[in-house]
Amino acid sequence: MNFPQRTTSGLILAMLLIVTANAQVVGQKPQNVVVSKIQELEFSGSQNSVGIVSPSKVTRVGAAVDGRVAEFLVEEGDAVKAGQPLVKLQTAILQYQLQGAKAELELRAAELEELEAGTTKEELDASLANLRAAEAAKKFSDWNFTRIEKLFQGGQVVSETEFQQAQANKKRDEQLYQAAVSSHQINVRGPRKEQITQAKARLNSQLATLKTLEEQLLRHTIVAPFDGYVTIKQSEQGQWVAKGEVVVQIIKLSEVDVVVNVTADHVTKLELGNQVRIDIPFATEELLFGDVFAIVPAADQQSRTFPVKIRVANEAGKAGPLLKAGMLARVQLPVGSPKKMLMAPKDAVVLNGTRRTVFVVDEATNEVSEVAVELGVSNGELIEVTGDVKAGQSVVIRGNERLKPGQIIQVVAGQSEVIEQD
Repeated sequence: MNFPQRTTSGLILAMLLIVTANAQVVGQKPQNVVVSKIQELEFSGSQNSVGIVSPSKVTRVGAAVDGRVAEFLVEEGDAVKAGQPLVKLQTAILQYQLQGAKAELELRAAELEELEAGTTKEELDASLANLRAAEAAKKFSDWNFTRIEKLFQGGQVVSETEFQQAQANKKRDEQLYQAAVSSHQINVRGPRKEQITQAKARLNSQLATLKTLEEQLLRHTIVAPFDGYVTIKQSEQGQWVAKGEVVVQIIKLSEVDVVVNVTADHVTKLELGNQVRIDIPFATEELLFGDVFAIVPAADQQSRTFPVKIRVANEAGKAGPLLKAGMLARVQLPVGSPKKMLMAPKDAVVLNGTRRTVFVVDEATNEVSEVAVELGVSNGELIEVTGDVKAGQSVVIRGNERLKPGQIIQVVAGQSEVIEQD
């Protein structure tokens, strides 16, 4: 049979490409890898169940005080950090009260400082000068009264009025002198302890007033209680909110709970801490594992099943958290009857879309072949594999991400591993 020239040329080109590819594979430098063995071990079989991804925390944040919304700082879907302001209420009146309280606090602090400092040298000098002046005035009044009294009693020209005035001046100057003595003694002694105690009490009272106003001011800003995402807004700028009214809902997704409803005959086979493999379609190609975090000991009244929560670490990407609340998840629960199964290290599994493969090593030629496998239950660092594999085969656990079928490998000396059963 005669082939067209173009067809013949195409066949020749294809053969050349195959030969060239084979030559390249043969000529390639062996890839350094680490290998481990597939083991046949006995574990509990798996039960495929469906669960729902739920946030590990959900909180409906409410207002601590009555007020009007001045600023709404977040939108639904926003990521927030613990302590981040979400909503600010109007605070103009509080700000004015706070300014007055701060000024009053400064006054009380200055009064206490003045008392604790005691009497200054200048004040003592002035007090002493006042005492000496009062003493001089007293001496003059005493002399003048004595003089006028003698004249009055001797019948000389001194009126009754002059006598009474001299007597009054004498008493006045005596009182002023006693007052000056007392004042000087007080200045020498300094403030009493009781005065300092009273000043401290006034200062502390004003400080408490200031802190009360600051706390009220803080309550006019609603903040996030933990790192998470805003899912619901229940108010807007300008709207009045009452104390206790829910303003925003936040969920925590840095770790999530896959909630599975488990029947009574299976829930008794689960224990806290059991490792579980999870598949979440369309979310990730990575292998996901979680631990049984909670087993609710109360059945649903209608379905008679028990909620089981499996805690899973969650990563954040450009589109937000990888696992989102409400996603469906397939869960492999270790609740079946014990049976022997082939277990391979988790690191041996290569992910390619929905395909799961392992690279099996031909120990005679050190050539690898890629074998498709189905995954089952997991235990520690091991996972069940089913497919064209058998116990004792070596599989690549390090360096497999760059391998191609038919490639020659070099096992790194001293790096072959056997993962022990937990």
